Amino acid sequence: MKIRQRSSSFYFLSELLFVILCFALGSVLCVRLFALASAKHYLALDQNQALRLAQPLAEQLRTHSGTPLNTLWPQCESDACAWRSDENGMPQENGVYQIEIERLVHNEEKAAVLRVVRMKDGRVLLEIGPIRGGGKS
Repeated sequence: MKIRQRSSSFYFLSELLFVILCFALGSVLCVRLFALASAKHYLALDQNQALRLAQPLAEQLRTHSGTPLNTLWPQCESDACAWRSDENGMPQENGVYQIEIERLVHNEEKAAVLRVVRMKDGRVLLEIGPIRGGGKS
């Protein structure tokens, strides 16, 4: 019985195959991490935009805590409001964001909750609340 010895080219090819496999697995991991980082980046941009939209509204709610919402914004009801907005905060029928304001009364104290929702997937980007008047927040 004759045993055949493996040639050096077999070892070279097996090492080359192993290296290619390692690089392929590494590249899959890198692509996955890049996609996750990109998604987090766009979420952070949307959250920053939501903060820019909500900040002036929250200040108005805090300053005019006793005023009905329909006095501050004519399209609202007295205790709830929702409208769609574009990136600049202008009301728009097919807006990118939906701004929701809800006035709550608890133990004779009025507070408001402000939400900014991304219309594409319904994700709540920002929720500020309870907003109370008179310097309390």
